[in-house]
Formats: sequence, structure tokens, C-alpha cells
Amino acid sequence: MRVILASSSPRRRELLRGLIGEFDIIPPDVDESSLPGENPRAHAERISGLKAAATLAKAPPDAGGLLIIASDTIVTIDGNIIGKPADHADAVRTLALLSGRTHSVITAVTLVLRDGLVRTLTSSEETGVTFLPMGEDDIRGYLELVHYMDKAGSYAAQEHGDRIIERIDGSVTNVIGFPLRRFFLMLTSLGIINRLPLPF
Repeated sequence: MRVILASSSPRRRELLRGLIGEFDIIPPDVDESSLPGENPRAHAERISGLKAAATLAKAPPDAGGLLIIASDTIVTIDGNIIGKPADHADAVRTLALLSGRTHSVITAVTLVLRDGLVRTLTSSEETGVTFLPMGEDDIRGYLELVHYMDKAGSYAAQEHGDRIIERIDGSVTNVIGFPLRRFFLMLTSLGIINRLPLPF
């Protein structure tokens, strides 16, 4: 079965490569703007679905079956979605907003299985992340250590996360950008978990 990851995220690429070996990557091009009144979880699930659909439209025929894996991760606090920072000043403002508080990381995953028929499954995971209280010097010091421009919330748990994170309640891989446990459950639901070279 051919597997396509519909993402340019190096975190998702690394997580998946450790599980299923080789796969193709087709980064999708979709409008990730929120709709009026759209709640954060619904937004993540809709964008994940759009990425999967856009990638399916580009995918060539494959007689051995095809699995597309798409995902969207957002950070949300007070009901608002926090995207990737526009610049350094925006990253500083974002981390100041999250300082000393608990926010949510929501990752939606969409799987498209094309094997004669086309089946689509979308699900999402939510994890609470509590930040340590940080002053401006702490924030600027952290930002000097990480690549923050491509990250929702302007941070990465796997990059010096101990400097800013007090506690994670839930899936750590979800905070990194791909909830592995939920992915396995979705593969099982589609009946294809035994068709991939998973290491278990």
C-alpha cells in the first residue's frame, strides 16, 4: 500500500518515519482561514479534511491501494485560535499570553483510504498544556533557542520545552503535532492496521 503524508511538517515526518518507514510527501495548498463562528476543534477537523481532499486530487492511481494521512494542529486559549507567528514580536506576544496559563493543543487527523472505494475518517485529540510563568527575558531567551516561525503557538514541546512547560495533561505526541494513539485507533477502525509495516 502506498502511503502519502499530506504535510510539510518535519515533526510529523519524523514521527511517522519511525513507525511506517518510507512514504511519499505531498504538501497540500489550502486556505486555513477560520470561518465565522467556527469553534477551534471544528476548524482543525475541517482544515485536516481539506488537506486530505487536496492531496487525493493530486495522487496518481495506485493498484496496490493508497492511504493519505493529513493533519492540522492548532493552539487555542479563551476560545481563540493562535496560529503561527507573523514575526518575532508576534511570537513574544503569543508566549506572553500563554505564560503561567493552561491552553489547549488540538490536532485533527484525516485518513483517506483508496482501495477500490474511497473511505475518509477524521478524528481529533485535545491536550492541555500549562506554561511556567515567564518574563520577557525568559521568552526572548527561549525564542533564541528554537525555530518558532512555523509552529502554532510559537513554541515546540520537543525543543527546550522544559524551559517553558510546567505540565502536559494528555498526549505528548499530540502536542508535537501528531497524536499516535488516535492514529492507531483510526487505522484499526479502517481495518488496515495490519497492512502497514508497523513495528508491533
